[in-house]
Amino acid sequence: MLYIKVLVFILFLVHIPVIAYPGWVITEEGVDGYGNRSIQTTFIQKNVIRYETSASIVIIDLNSNKVTIVFSQYKAYWNGTSEELKQGTISIYDMQMEKMLAGLPKHNQKELDSIYQDIRQKMLNPNNYKPLYDISINKTNNIQEVFGYDAVRYDIFVDSILIESLWHTTEVSPYNDVDIGDMLVFMRQLDYKSSQNSIMQKDEYVDLLKTGMLLKSIEYLPNSNKLETKVTNIREIDIISDFFLPPKNYIEVSLVDALYLIPNSDLQMGNYD
Repeated sequence: MLYIKVLVFILFLVHIPVIAYPGWVITEEGVDGYGNRSIQTTFIQKNVIRYETSASIVIIDLNSNKVTIVFSQYKAYWNGTSEELKQGTISIYDMQMEKMLAGLPKHNQKELDSIYQDIRQKMLNPNNYKPLYDISINKTNNIQEVFGYDAVRYDIFVDSILIESLWHTTEVSPYNDVDIGDMLVFMRQLDYKSSQNSIMQKDEYVDLLKTGMLLKSIEYLPNSNKLETKVTNIREIDIISDFFLPPKNYIEVSLVDALYLIPNSDLQMGNYD
């Protein structure tokens, strides 16, 4: 009798409907000049994005302006707002800088502290940061087929130096599920001064994200090296909402613990989105 009750309960659980909603999955593979490869998979659904590599998982919920960093190797995660992440990061930098200054001669302390305070203000107010270089995004006549889609090449110049080429298609638009403006604001809060961050502020770049998909990128690095990233999979699928939450058996950790775990997790987010 007990066996029958257990069997009925299991059958009941099996037939509970799992609710899934339309979304997108995108896989990108990067290769540098030395043959080193990296793979990132991005899942998109209703203004929520999950970036996944072999070493890290980052979930960004633009509806609530929250980020979840999952440390699979430790079965742990941290969840909070981008502002909390920024303030926590600055607090740790403050403590590290205080220790560093204490070990320097007086005449060096003032100079280093002045440099750090300038950086600190830019971290606190990333929207006020203005790049010191000229950035242009130029459309070319080059058209290449990438993953079955026709893609137009765009060249990005910084101070008249070619730093990156992008291949853009209008034939598929997975980021229609995302508020591009909210996404760029969120990214800017996390990284106030990188050249990529400044490129993402350009109207031409925003238009590319709004009107289609970047399928390929070649970043030109020093010493004639380059990093090529290409989409190897893109399709519309149904995704359950729980997929954008940390596993239930994972432990939530403090921000301080999370920030010390991040360097060991090879945290990556968004090659060109």
